[in-house]
Amino acid sequence: MKIGGLLIIGLASLIASGYCAAKTTEKVSNIYKTRCANCHGVKANGVPKLQEQSGTSAEEAAARGMASQEKINIYGPALNTISKEDLVYKLKDLRSKDFDSKSYHSVMQKNLKHIEEREGKFSDEKMADYIYTTFGSSTK
Repeated sequence: MKIGGLLIIGLASLIASGYCAAKTTEKVSNIYKTRCANCHGVKANGVPKLQEQSGTSAEEAAARGMASQEKINIYGPALNTISKEDLVYKLKDLRSKDFDSKSYHSVMQKNLKHIEEREGKFSDEKMADYIYTTFGSSTK
């Protein structure tokens, strides 16, 4: 009877761990699609630097779907060419360093904080794994 109970508990924990892993993958997938893809592209192929539209108000730019930023460049480099290990390193680096307030990395660091405030904390390794396995060079 004890062996049967242990077997059932072991099986239940195996199923639960698989379910949790699937939820984590779904979470980082959703975060990438709703947050990261805005700057890094739907296929992680990057978004080119936007050309400033002079004489356009923010309201008019929003209505026409174009950018109106005088001081900030909203673009993200391609992530689909970076190795999984480098993606993990870059995410960890963003969390740990104090960047110059005008650098692209400081903007990304602030974005990461806002994303985690809205969506909750996520693992750098899981996000890197998702980006690499979904968009990386192994999928081409």
